[in-house]
Amino acid sequence: MLQVNFMPWRKLRRQRLLRYWLRVFVCIPAGIVCGVMCVSLFMIQERTLLQLHLSALNYSAQKLSLQQRRVTSARAQLKEITDKRIASQQRRQASLNDFQLLALLSAQIPAEVWLNELTEHQGQLTLKGKGRFYHDILAFSEALAVSPLLRDVHLSNVEQQPDHALSFVLKTRFQSLNAAPVEKVLP
Repeated sequence: MLQVNFMPWRKLRRQRLLRYWLRVFVCIPAGIVCGVMCVSLFMIQERTLLQLHLSALNYSAQKLSLQQRRVTSARAQLKEITDKRIASQQRRQASLNDFQLLALLSAQIPAEVWLNELTEHQGQLTLKGKGRFYHDILAFSEALAVSPLLRDVHLSNVEQQPDHALSFVLKTRFQSLNAAPVEKVLP
């Protein structure tokens, strides 16, 4: 009978098994550790990139906030300038209206008629004055009535004064010939 010694094969088999289990217990944990290290390095890199992006966003937000404040102050200055311009145009138009009215009155008033008072209330003009003759006062009233600057001219309160002069009251509405439109730039 043949006798075979299995001891060297067993020894080889045992060495193979030891190498296999060594690979399983050493290589797999080493691979896991390497994988965890790679993932942690990747996460650290991503976190660093996120922090850089966050700091860039914070810088941009601060810059945008500064620009927003500049725009707000510029808008306030523009509104103030626009309001001043509108007020100036309104004053200019009022001055032009007053000039037109005074030019009309000086051109139409007879020599024997004097104006003592000129008042304006809510668009209604009241002219108070004196005249020597009734027909001069009536001619002045009719001359103002045909003028394109005045409408609804009414002569009222003609009274005899102790110094033989006639006092009168004229009521009318002023209508500007060239009303310039006032523009508004920003709401």
